[in-house]
Amino acid sequence: MDYTGLMRKFPNDRPLGDFDREHRLQQKKRLDVPLAADSCVVRMNSNGLVLVDRWYAYRGMLALMGLVGVAFGVGMIRELAWALVDGLPNENGLWTAAFISMAMGAALAAAGAWVAGKEMFRWTYYPIALDRKHKLVHVFRLDGTVLTAKWNKLYFTLGGGVDGFQHRTWDVRGLILDADGVTVRETFAFSSVTYRAEDAYSHWEFLRRYMEDGPQAVQDAVLHCVPADGKPETFALSRQRAFAEDAQGPGILSLLMMPFNFLHAIMRWAVMHTSKVPTFPPEIEATLQPEPEDEYVQDASTNPAYSR
Repeated sequence: MDYTGLMRKFPNDRPLGDFDREHRLQQKKRLDVPLAADSCVVRMNSNGLVLVDRWYAYRGMLALMGLVGVAFGVGMIRELAWALVDGLPNENGLWTAAFISMAMGAALAAAGAWVAGKEMFRWTYYPIALDRKHKLVHVFRLDGTVLTAKWNKLYFTLGGGVDGFQHRTWDVRGLILDADGVTVRETFAFSSVTYRAEDAYSHWEFLRRYMEDGPQAVQDAVLHCVPADGKPETFALSRQRAFAEDAQGPGILSLLMMPFNFLHAIMRWAVMHTSKVPTFPPEIEATLQPEPEDEYVQDASTNPAYSR
């Protein structure tokens, strides 16, 4: 799990670095790699492609970890307060130690609430839309505002981050440059986060070919659409997402992780149902709608019944 951009801000107000230049992705340069939609597509048609954000796959995990911190912190305060009320003798600095520990418990609970608040009472996801007809990119920011940039004016590059175990991750980033063409003013990342640069290139090529060649060039890569459009997830879908990562591993791992994954599913569902469903402004949404008889329409309604 890599929360770059959510817990730790993307680096902005800086000059382009050697890494940005070395890993630059050019809109007109075709890469000979497999295409990877990476289960990130919400809907696609000939005019627009809407994707989930880079944190969507593990939504609910921060809330779970944060509420564990809240529970431990509140538990510490409750037990120590009860000990004081129950007659804990004020000797050898016991009261001082108790009050210090209660303050630590309060700090732990506050930190846990802050972490949980990064997901709860926010947005179910932060969509990114590619407007192929007008060659625009729309990014739903964390604060609910929308960034709109011209596809051909964006500076695309691979980005790097780290997960919770300090393993290197890769993603595809769009940089908004100042008029000098060198200073980075704003950064956003596309949906896929991977441990291999090759996979990030595959996701970029999927995006690039959609914008440059059209939906017919990428439709075979879209095997499934994320049912996030216009509504929060059902608990069944939250459970599928929470258990998906361990489903490919050894059976014993799935069994060992089952209690934790079930808690994750509950918290993912809670996050989805305490958060608002994002919508682009009507003038943007209108440009993303399909034309009549568009043969390339794909969305959750085209999924198998169990994942709509």
